[in-house]
Amino acid sequence: MKTSPESRLNPIPEVNLSDAASVAQSPGSQSTPANTTSPPQAESLLTAEKRTLEMIANGASLAEVLNDLCTAIDAHAPPVTSMVCLVSGELLSPCAGPRVPAAFKAAITPWRIGPDRTSCGAAAYTKQRVIVPDISNDARWPDDARDLTLRHGFAAAWSEPLISKDGEVLGTFAMYYPDPRTPQSSDFELITAASRIARIAIEREQSHVALEKALVEIRNSED
Repeated sequence: MKTSPESRLNPIPEVNLSDAASVAQSPGSQSTPANTTSPPQAESLLTAEKRTLEMIANGASLAEVLNDLCTAIDAHAPPVTSMVCLVSGELLSPCAGPRVPAAFKAAITPWRIGPDRTSCGAAAYTKQRVIVPDISNDARWPDDARDLTLRHGFAAAWSEPLISKDGEVLGTFAMYYPDPRTPQSSDFELITAASRIARIAIEREQSHVALEKALVEIRNSED
């Protein structure tokens, strides 16, 4: 896939997923059990991290990077289906998630943010992780959204807000499961680590776009 100069990302220093797992949660978020990830699991996460960062360094587009990250997470922890949404104003729109049905993505594009607007909408609104073990009886799911989500084979959803260093919500990283499910300690590590990498990719893309815009403005001012 060809990428335009505007969509390319700058190289960034390596960040360990094992470090990402130890990041403290925001007040009021779900508590994270002690880390019990096995050595093979940690090695698999590190491999996924390195591949993601290599793609960023090689100039892949944001969509390519995030889709590859979702693919790695889906392969690492089946039967999970992961998805990344980006924020624009008060709305969320899917950006990545190769295993998410196209009809589902279309139906939630865009999706309004709010405390009772599914796990992703609530996570973006509260800036806290939202764990929904059973979508069928969760009040944060409006009836139409609940029916839509269940119809596409998702029964549990966990969403992590992607928050910039300046406290801005950039988007959400979500993990969907086909059956009701409560997270284990390794699941918490996985969503924390994947969200950190997604946030890095999004921030780098935004920085690059801002730089390109500034250069254009400078050139125009010199004409």
